[in-house]
Amino acid sequence: MKILSLDTSSEYMSLGLKIDEDFYSININAGQTHSEIVLPEIKKLLEGHQLTTKDLDAIAFGRGPGSFTGIRIACGIAYGLGYGASIPVIGVNNLLALAESSGKNKVISAIDARMGEIYLSAYTKESKIFSKPIIEGVYKPDELPQLKESGWTLIGNAIETYKKEMKDHFDQQINDLVDGPYEVVESISRLAIPFIKNKVFELIHAEPVYLRNKVAFTTEERKALNAIY
Repeated sequence: MKILSLDTSSEYMSLGLKIDEDFYSININAGQTHSEIVLPEIKKLLEGHQLTTKDLDAIAFGRGPGSFTGIRIACGIAYGLGYGASIPVIGVNNLLALAESSGKNKVISAIDARMGEIYLSAYTKESKIFSKPIIEGVYKPDELPQLKESGWTLIGNAIETYKKEMKDHFDQQINDLVDGPYEVVESISRLAIPFIKNKVFELIHAEPVYLRNKVAFTTEERKALNAIY
């Protein structure tokens, strides 16, 4: 099976190519240049293995949450390449991909949502499959939801900014904390496989996940924040 996976939901641009049991990846700190470099890098990755998009079984992408612009770039590129090659396009939730990358069974995934907020989900795994999220949403660091039990692993780039707040909130419930870097393209390709094998493709599985309705602050809100910070 051959799957191209991509993630542009953060400042990093990550590409992955699964060829049967082998996996190859590219991870570049792209900043604001995702749209400029993603297609040339995809071409380079495929040509390096003597492949074109028509040789692929599917394209999988990180559908968010994360950078709004980055999510739209990944979605647009995946759709464009998939449509041109007549192959399935599968979107994978980035919080779920983070949980999968941890290798743990009870995971809290936390992505920095900017604007003083955190995208957060919690998952448990049974029979090698993660459940639907126990919690999922965008939260203020001082308004995080409560979780039952202990033995959780915390993972995600929100740790860099809100480590103290999250550790204080979840207290003794966290057994392990996974610092970055966080490269999730292999998890994205792995989580896409059941949809390919079962020939399941519904548009809803490839739509972006934003979680937050509010995309940006108004000018007045930015002035207020500047006055505070």
